[in-house]
Amino acid sequence: MKKTEKKVALSRKAENNPSNKKLYAVLGGLIVAAVAVFAVSQWCCKPKEIKTVERPQMREDEGIVVAVIDGQRIKLEELEAIKNSIPQLKDMTMDTVYNNLLEGYVNGKVILKAAEKTGIQNRPEIQKAINDAKEQIITRAYIAEQLQARLTQDKIKAIYAEELKNFVPQDEIHARHILVATEKEAKDLIVQLKNGANFEELANKHSLDKNPNMENGGDLGYFRKDMMIPEFANEAFAIKVGKISEKPIRTPFGWHVVKVEDKRKAAPPTIAEVEDLIKARFAETTVPEILAEERSKMQVILLDPLGVNNKQKVVKTPKAEPAIEE
Repeated sequence: MKKTEKKVALSRKAENNPSNKKLYAVLGGLIVAAVAVFAVSQWCCKPKEIKTVERPQMREDEGIVVAVIDGQRIKLEELEAIKNSIPQLKDMTMDTVYNNLLEGYVNGKVILKAAEKTGIQNRPEIQKAINDAKEQIITRAYIAEQLQARLTQDKIKAIYAEELKNFVPQDEIHARHILVATEKEAKDLIVQLKNGANFEELANKHSLDKNPNMENGGDLGYFRKDMMIPEFANEAFAIKVGKISEKPIRTPFGWHVVKVEDKRKAAPPTIAEVEDLIKARFAETTVPEILAEERSKMQVILLDPLGVNNKQKVVKTPKAEPAIEE
């Protein structure tokens, strides 16, 4: 049985609302995705020879040059922008990613130059795709700036304080468990524990739950009832503090012996834990407001040249049967 990751939310409603997910991602930096993906794809590739120079060949005002492609100078700041746009690389030092990142970025530039020489960028469908992407980038950047301007840290704190009033603390328990394959094994462990055996030692020796995120001794940490499957949670929450389960608990994962270490009321989440959720919910309600405001400043006329809204269903009436003369 694996430990369920604790959910963080100010309320059950907010916690279960899938529309809140990642709506505030527009606040991240806007980097060309294709270049970033290409750089990541090159991460596994061994770079070609990179010449070491004691002094970069550059003007003092142009920044550090890291490569030259047909006379075009690639600067270190370009690599830094790409690195910071990739979550897997963002926290690494430039020294550790430099060679592979440079190789991937240069390869992307080489392909781009080769493509431009063919004139492919002038094709109507390519131009349309470029324009569409440009419009999306501009739109997202504008929305991001508007949200940033309206949602200050003071406002986030105010929203948090208001939501905190509705927080209802739920019961949590701190428990350990030993998971085995058969009921007999579980019963034998219960007998050993009642005879004074150490729970943590038995868990380390016998438990099938080898989840690396779980601490030693079968520690599941604190959890709410809704974080575990019912078969396990119902039995575990009925055990008194300091006691073990009187009989094995059966779940789809096997047979469990459980010890309850502590019971408490869940503390409210910190503002840091729910800040992203607050931003997501704010964006969800504010973006439509921004749109309404901007539309009100413009003359927007919706036309219906196809008559979509005027079309009516044609009801065919059956022909009348001819009268029969007597």
